Amino acid sequence: MRPTCTILLLSVWLVVVPSALAQAFTEVLPKVVQHSEPIYPPLARQTRIQGEVSVRITTDGESVREAVAQTGHPLLRKAAEDNAKTWKFAPHTPSAFNVTFRYKLMESTVEVEFLKTPTLVEILASPPETSIYYADLGLGAWKAQIKSPQRNFGRLFELSYTGADGDWLNARTLNSKGETEESDFGHKEGDFLAFTITLSQPDGQHVKTFFVGKMTGNKIVGTFLDAGGTSGKWTAVRIPDGPNSQ
Repeated sequence: MRPTCTILLLSVWLVVVPSALAQAFTEVLPKVVQHSEPIYPPLARQTRIQGEVSVRITTDGESVREAVAQTGHPLLRKAAEDNAKTWKFAPHTPSAFNVTFRYKLMESTVEVEFLKTPTLVEILASPPETSIYYADLGLGAWKAQIKSPQRNFGRLFELSYTGADGDWLNARTLNSKGETEESDFGHKEGDFLAFTITLSQPDGQHVKTFFVGKMTGNKIVGTFLDAGGTSGKWTAVRIPDGPNSQ
């Protein structure tokens, strides 16, 4: 029985080994002599998708005849296939093999390691920047009276605030020409307000003015100081509508 078993095993080995050798032969990657630069698909990057794509490449002995993604996220597959189709090889026996495209997000500039190993292309890119939008919360429209020893005039202010902690204050108004004047600095802390705005004066001059005040219910009481050294007091009363006239 032993010779029979030996002959049987030898027969199986003779069938399996050539097949395995042929499979291994077809998986040998010929030398790549030309290729386009792989890219990280913008939509995949924006949606923070990463992972690996396995692409089966079939050659005609010099160029890619077919490149088909077998695994991987749909948003990554086409980019891998498109890049593989640009490859040119040193002359070789037509063959087929698998290549892995690895897409990774990390804190770095965009980098590509082409054929980091014999069958691996790694594309690294930084994650997309996160944009945070804070909605404006209105404090309403206010009829203000600005008084100093030199002048006394009224303005209509529209106040709002925003920011992660709700401490960014914005003040805007319209001058006599219908032009918008808006604060370039503003801070709100509880009922206390502070903002800087360039106001047109009754004499036509535009003067940067710093206002501070305390809001109590529908009234604001405070002081101001302008770039010309004029200081005084201001009060404001909340009104139903925003500023639309002077």
